[in-house]
Amino acid sequence: MRSFFSPSSIAVIGASSDPGKVGGMILKNIVNSSYSGKVFPINPRGGTILGLKAEVSVDHLNEVPDLAVMVIRSDLVVDEMERLGRKGVKAVVVITAGFKEEGTEGRQLEDRLNDVSKRYGIRVVGPNCFGLINTHGGLNSTFSSLFPPAGKISLCSQSGAVGATMLDWSRHTNNGVSKFISLGNKMDVDEADAIEFFGSDDETAVIGIYSEGISDGKRFMDAVFRTDKPIVMLKAGRSSAGSMAASSHTGALSGSDVVYDAVLDRLNIIRVKDLDAMFDALSAISSMKPMVNEGVAVITNAGGLGVMAADACSENYGVSLASLSYDTENRIREAIPTAASTHNPVDVRGDATNKMITDAIGIVSGDDNVGGMAILSSPIDAADLSSIAVAISEARGRIDIPIAVSFAGGAECEKALSLLRRDGIPSYPTPDRAIRALSYLRMAQRRRPEGVYVELPETSGRRRVLELLETAKMEFRSALSEEEGKTILSAYGIPVPPESLAISPRDAIAAAERIGYPVVMKIMSPDIMHKTDIGGVIVNVRTPEAVRETYESLTVRCRTAVPDARIDGVSVQKMVSGREVILSMIRDDQFGPVLSFGLGGIYVEIIGEISRALIPMSEDEMDKIIMSTKAYRMLSGARGRPPSDIESIRDIMKRMMKIALENPEIYELEINPVMVGKKKEGSWAVDALTTLR
Repeated sequence: MRSFFSPSSIAVIGASSDPGKVGGMILKNIVNSSYSGKVFPINPRGGTILGLKAEVSVDHLNEVPDLAVMVIRSDLVVDEMERLGRKGVKAVVVITAGFKEEGTEGRQLEDRLNDVSKRYGIRVVGPNCFGLINTHGGLNSTFSSLFPPAGKISLCSQSGAVGATMLDWSRHTNNGVSKFISLGNKMDVDEADAIEFFGSDDETAVIGIYSEGISDGKRFMDAVFRTDKPIVMLKAGRSSAGSMAASSHTGALSGSDVVYDAVLDRLNIIRVKDLDAMFDALSAISSMKPMVNEGVAVITNAGGLGVMAADACSENYGVSLASLSYDTENRIREAIPTAASTHNPVDVRGDATNKMITDAIGIVSGDDNVGGMAILSSPIDAADLSSIAVAISEARGRIDIPIAVSFAGGAECEKALSLLRRDGIPSYPTPDRAIRALSYLRMAQRRRPEGVYVELPETSGRRRVLELLETAKMEFRSALSEEEGKTILSAYGIPVPPESLAISPRDAIAAAERIGYPVVMKIMSPDIMHKTDIGGVIVNVRTPEAVRETYESLTVRCRTAVPDARIDGVSVQKMVSGREVILSMIRDDQFGPVLSFGLGGIYVEIIGEISRALIPMSEDEMDKIIMSTKAYRMLSGARGRPPSDIESIRDIMKRMMKIALENPEIYELEINPVMVGKKKEGSWAVDALTTLR
C-alpha cells in the first residue's frame, strides 16, 4: 500500500496536454501538488506535456515506476496491464470505467484484467475509480483539484463522486485529511486493505469509510480487529432500492442491512446513516479531546436552543445531561448574576458579555460530572457571535474536556463560523448535531472485543445429522421437512415435544392417545413452509373425535390452498405452553452465520423486532441480543407475571451456534416458536424450518 501513497516515481498512462481530459487533469494535479518524486507521462504521440518528456510507451522508460495511473480506453486496459507486468510495475491505479458496473461484457473484461494482474503480482486500485491523495506526501493522483488541508482523517470511498464530496467538505470546514483513496469496483484493493494501512499509519487518527457493500467479510473483520483506531462508516444500499442502485453503480452486491448492523456493532464501528452524520463524527473525533464520561453541560444565550440540546441528550445517543453540583451553580450565579438559569442547560441570556460566557465555560468545565460541553448561540442583535467564537477558541486550550459549538442560523453566523474553522474548532448547524457529535467521542473510546466466545455444549448426535444432510444432497433438495429439522435439533440436545406422523385419522388418534392430550396437529408437506398462513396448524385438540375432525380439516385446507402440494401426513404433537419466541440462524454470504432472537409466533411479523449477532459470540453479546428486545421484558416477568426460563433460551442459542458452525450446508434454521416455560421449566422447539445451500 505504501507504493500507492508514497511512490518515488509515477507513470501516468494516457497523460494528455488537454486540461479538459481526465489524463490531463491527473497529470496536472500531480505536477501542481508538492509531490517530489519523478513523473513519467505516457502518450502514444510522445512529445512534451506540462514541461515533462512524454514516452510513447512504458517500455521506453529507463526505470520501473513505483506506481502507474491508467487513464485509457477500457478496451486497451488489459493489454496495458500486461505491458506494466512485464516491466515490473507492482502498483496500478485504474481510473478507467467500463467494467463490471456496466454488465456482463464489462464483468468479463474485468475478470481478464484481474487474471493479468494476479499473474504478475500487481496490486490494483479500481477500476472505475477516482484516484488517491496523500496530503503529507504532497500527492494528488485524482482528477479533482480539491486538495484538502493536511490533518489526521483518512478517507476511503467506493464512489468517486462521494469521495469528491468528502474532499470539498474537508476544504470548506478546515478538517484536515491525511490520506484519501477511491476504491471503485474493488477488483483487488478493498476496504480491508485501506483499514489495515490506515490503522498502522502514524498520520491517521480516525478512518472514514463510504461503502456500498463488503465483498470479503472475513478479511474486513480481520483488518478492523487489527487496528484500535476509531472507524466511522457510511454503508449505503440500506434499502432494496438503494441496493439495486449500488449494484448498477459499482457492481456491488449489497448484503442484508440488518446483518451489517450486527457486524458493525460487533466491530465497534460507528455506523452513520448519512453524510452529515459522517462529517460530524469525523470532525469531532479528529479535533476534540477525549470525552471521559457521558455527562454533557450546555451553555447557551438562547433558551430555546438549550431545550433542544436537552431533548437531544435523551435521544439514546449514549450521552446524558449532566447534573451540575451545588457549588458549580453558586459560582455561575456569582459570575453571571443576570443568568436566566444556573441549572443545566445554563442560560446566560442574549445580552451576556464575552467575559460572562468565558467565565461560564471555565466554571462548568471544572465540574466532575461534566464530560463534554455544548456551547450554543443564535444570531440575535445583542450577541456578538464573532467575539463569542474568539472566546471559545481562547478557552479551549485551558480546559480538559471537549467543546462542541452550534451557532444556529445562516448568513449572520458565517463570519463567526469562519473563525472557528480557522482555529480547528468543529461547529454544527443545530444543537441536536452538536450533542450527537459529542456522543461520537464516547463511541470512539469503545474497545473492540477480544474474541472470547461462549463455551459451546458437548453433543453426540452429529453423525445422524451428517447422514440426514447427505441424503438431502443426494436427492437435490434445498429444504428439509419439519421432522428432519427437528431431528437435527434433537441431535444437538435442543428439547422437542413428543410427536408422531399420522397418515390417517386412525393413526392420528392412536398417536394422540400415546402422547397424551391436549395435542397440536399440523399438516406436513415439503411444499408448505409457513403452515399458519393456510390454517395448517390447530392447537388444543383434546378428544379422539376432535382429532379425527382436525385431521380431515387440515387435509382439506391444504388441498384447497396449495392444490399441487405433496402431503406426507399430519403431525400429532404434545401441546406445550409458555411464551413464544423465535430463534433463527441464517448464513450471510459475506460474514457467515448470524443468530436472531425476538418475539415469536405471529408476533415476529406483526411487531418485527428482532435482534441479531454474529456466530460465534461472547457472553456479553448473547446477553445483549436477549435483553435488547421486547421479548426479554415479557420473559422477565412483566406486570407481575412469573418470570420465564431465560437460561434455557441461552442454552438453545449455544446449541444453535454449534449447529451453524459444524454444518456449513445449513443455510437457514428457524425455530418459530420456541415455547419458553416458567423459570426452571425449560423451553421447547415446536417447529423447525431448515433450508440448505
